[in-house]
Amino acid sequence: MTQRLAICLVLMVSVTGFATVAAADGAETNSKQLGSIDVSLEDKHASIDGIEISSQALPTVEIDERTYSINSFSLHADGVTLEYNGRSYDICQVDITLENVGITVSDISINSGE
Repeated sequence: MTQRLAICLVLMVSVTGFATVAAADGAETNSKQLGSIDVSLEDKHASIDGIEISSQALPTVEIDERTYSINSFSLHADGVTLEYNGRSYDICQVDITLENVGITVSDISINSGE
């Protein structure tokens, strides 16, 4: 379960990073159409530190520090909408592939305030 949450954190950080780049373009509308996003990580190590997440759909989890290895993982999604700083981003297609990726998560809190 915790490994799935770590994978989700990597995916959220990846997709949010692309939305942040798109937010810097200065568009004046509240919705921005983005094409497709293709992310592929191979033989890399990612570190995620100091994240607080709150959602009714997730269990309560506290992670001080853990390291995971992902041999192979892929995600394909059609029609993803993200909201960032009051602006919506509509992404037509998202493809994320992870091969031989290490993830270290530390100081992660999910639903700790509830």
